[in-house]
Amino acid sequence: MSTLLAAVDDDQCAEPVLRTSYALASLIGAEVRVLHVCEPPAAGLPPALAELDAKVEVTHGPAVDAIVGAASGVDVVAVALGTRGAPEGPQPAGHTVLGVMARIDKPVAVVPPEARPLANPMRLLVPLEDGATLSEPMLRLVALARDGQLEIVVAHVHARETVPAFSDHAPHATIAWDRQFLARHVGPPHQQITLQRRLGVPAEEICALADSVRADLVVLTWSQDLSPGHAEVVIETLSHSGVSTLLLPTAEHP
Repeated sequence: MSTLLAAVDDDQCAEPVLRTSYALASLIGAEVRVLHVCEPPAAGLPPALAELDAKVEVTHGPAVDAIVGAASGVDVVAVALGTRGAPEGPQPAGHTVLGVMARIDKPVAVVPPEARPLANPMRLLVPLEDGATLSEPMLRLVALARDGQLEIVVAHVHARETVPAFSDHAPHATIAWDRQFLARHVGPPHQQITLQRRLGVPAEEICALADSVRADLVVLTWSQDLSPGHAEVVIETLSHSGVSTLLLPTAEHP
């Protein structure tokens, strides 16, 4: 059976990671395997993890290497882990999550400690650029939305120079543009798939929109390139969002 690997640590993210893992596993028909990495080795489970309603597997060694190794099994279809240990406001994602998400060629759910339980059906916020091509995992999410198992809010953030000239004064033209954008990038209109357009800085607008539409997950496609000048929207979203982020690697990753 397919497995979703939930990597938990002895911090406030453990319970949200576990909740998110079970919700996603139910959606994709997988079972959850819970992993805790001790670095250095320790005797027994930390108290916070011993209280989890799950069997926790313990392994030892560098956290990134251990999680990546556990995720390499052919049965593992996705990974979930926490972005940081405590809900202390905006802060960069930790080195463990950055190291893991850059090395795993599978969907990775990054869960902040303040993440609320996922709704049923889930509402996904999916930012798309004009000209974007949907990946296979994204196409599967779209199919789930059309089957009524998900709600997808597509987000398109305009820079000032890309805002359609009619946006402020031609409602019918705006509606037509929205429909054309969805048809071009997602497919025929569907009540479970809607479009929200914003003007501004992408990561800021994505985080604000995730709050305003009560999204359960932000879904971002990325190239797994963390070199300077790359993945800025991904890093900023992980650093500032109180909503879990599902990262889908593209086929073009290194």
